[in-house]
Amino acid sequence: MLDNQSGSGIKRLTALSLFLLCAIPLIPNKLSAQTPPSSSVIMVEIHCKRGTADQWREEFTKEVLPAIREAVQKGDVYTNFTFLETPLPYQEVDFILIYEGKSFASLDTRRNAPHYEIMFRRLGPERFAALSKEMGEWEEKVTVRILRSYKVQ
Repeated sequence: MLDNQSGSGIKRLTALSLFLLCAIPLIPNKLSAQTPPSSSVIMVEIHCKRGTADQWREEFTKEVLPAIREAVQKGDVYTNFTFLETPLPYQEVDFILIYEGKSFASLDTRRNAPHYEIMFRRLGPERFAALSKEMGEWEEKVTVRILRSYKVQ
């Protein structure tokens, strides 16, 4: 009877060691989190009044774009910027501005659209008021959306 119990113990030990040997190759080298790292993205959609998109683009590239580039180089709030223009006239959106931020922490308080905020910091209150009034006359609708961007390899 003792031999029978020791035989089943040996069988259990053999089965356990065989299981462990088979399971070791299944463990991945690198364990990763379930979600890849993400960053905040602010997407600004601009729809201009009919016939004013060219004026808006010219003023944007002349006055606003250099200020945005400076803000991205500093990297305090925004880490990347993309400017998109629709290829065909008279669509729902004429321009899309995409700002990538470090985190969602900068979005805790309600603010103006990022391009207005950056213009205000660079130009000062008087010049900003004049430029935003001028560009505002060309804009029919400005929509700001907050998105999450995932870094996918």
